[in-house]
Amino acid sequence: MSQGAEIQGVIADWNCTKGMVRDGREKTLLHNRGCSLMKNFKRKAYGLITVDKKYYRLDDPANQHVMEVLGNSPDKDNLKVIVRGDLQGNTIKVNNISIL
Repeated sequence: MSQGAEIQGVIADWNCTKGMVRDGREKTLLHNRGCSLMKNFKRKAYGLITVDKKYYRLDDPANQHVMEVLGNSPDKDNLKVIVRGDLQGNTIKVNNISIL
């Protein structure tokens, strides 16, 4: 477990993160409109995709916060954030999320 991690990336539907890392975010959004957060941003779980093609799941309290942030964001498919928290495997126990 890594404590005090700070990870920068783009918010995505957790169910789409693996495909986005494998095929690219734009290509995935083009071929699977269900992955787009623009029309329906309320998801059960969110992930964070980094520039170096890693992806992390956000913990449950953070999912609620991300949903609120997405509701106020004009570009929901390109919400860039910095997440601070503790890494537990592939999940981030989030302490803070800041919009870039």
